[in-house]
Amino acid sequence: MVMSFLGFPYEMYGGNIHLGPLRITPYITASGRYTDNVFLTNSNKKSDFYYSVLPGVKLRVTPLDRYGFYLNYDADYARYGTYGEVNYFVQSIDAAFDLNLPRRVGVKLGDKITSGADLPDFEGDRKAPYISNLFRIEASYPFSDRLNLGLRYSHGLKDYEYHEDEIDNSDTHTIGGMFRFRVLARTSMLLEYVYSATYYRRERADVENNYSNRINSGITWDITAKTRGTVRGGYVEKDYYALNRKDSNLFASANISHELTSRTVLSLTGMRNIFDTSNADDNIQFSSSYISNQVRASLQHTYRKFITSIGGGFIYDLYLHDDLYAGKKRKDYVWRTSVGIDYQMQRWIKLGVKYRYTNLNSNFDIEDYGENLIAFFVGLTL
Repeated sequence: MVMSFLGFPYEMYGGNIHLGPLRITPYITASGRYTDNVFLTNSNKKSDFYYSVLPGVKLRVTPLDRYGFYLNYDADYARYGTYGEVNYFVQSIDAAFDLNLPRRVGVKLGDKITSGADLPDFEGDRKAPYISNLFRIEASYPFSDRLNLGLRYSHGLKDYEYHEDEIDNSDTHTIGGMFRFRVLARTSMLLEYVYSATYYRRERADVENNYSNRINSGITWDITAKTRGTVRGGYVEKDYYALNRKDSNLFASANISHELTSRTVLSLTGMRNIFDTSNADDNIQFSSSYISNQVRASLQHTYRKFITSIGGGFIYDLYLHDDLYAGKKRKDYVWRTSVGIDYQMQRWIKLGVKYRYTNLNSNFDIEDYGENLIAFFVGLTL
């Protein structure tokens, strides 16, 4: 297959229970967490301990070499000790169908449904429940052993339960295509184009409706036997046609990993792109789009049954238009650091503990916050 644009589940389905062509992998993770800033506020911080349970099951059916069906269901439930308004229950089901046609044409269909909620922003606030759905289709065709063509389409929608939250009800259509040319055995060049259109389903929605175009090229390669990566760069433009306004900037992404030793891996990721804010009409004073620059590094070391990791990252978000009241552009600077250790006690049981620190500093003081989070978990996989 030429690519996986849309996150179809392939290798994640190992399948430990076999019933003919059916493979079943049940799993459950239970965790306890402590946070010193439940609502992520700058002042009057509230701390709390909460636990979460995430059961799920993965199914894979491969009756013939040409076909495959995949299904993943999970439910994430969290309960706080003091601030019950932050309790959440998120369910998702993701199904995909893999079809290999004659002449080496590959087609993948998938659909993911999620039932969740936006969490409260302050004490006494309420959750905003929603249902989202993402349908996707992807096709690939190899012109030769070196040249491949990939096409994709997806439709995402989001519907909120309460009338006052329907401001964010939306539909997004995305169409894309990619050429990939293999230069060397482990080096490929690519050219990608993506068109996306977002429509808000509410009154006066046309002021936030927009479409975007992105074109980029890149390279995927194994730099050495121990280093591999993908780097892309190009141009992206968002057009808010009812406002007669276009926002454009450079697009970039990178993902590089390097084996320092047989047990130690260094990973670097980065991205630059344009995003919409949520609650677009309410946040029009901040502008409806912003440029996000993100970079992260992580170091992972494996020793027998232990895996230790340390990581850190930086995010710089620049809103593209002045706040209507403050007369200036919003700027956010976010720092994150984390350290953790996992212990694979048995093939089917894993234990772990993690610490994470997040600090957001903005030129809009109300957005500032810092958080310390400590978590421990136990995971079971049959």
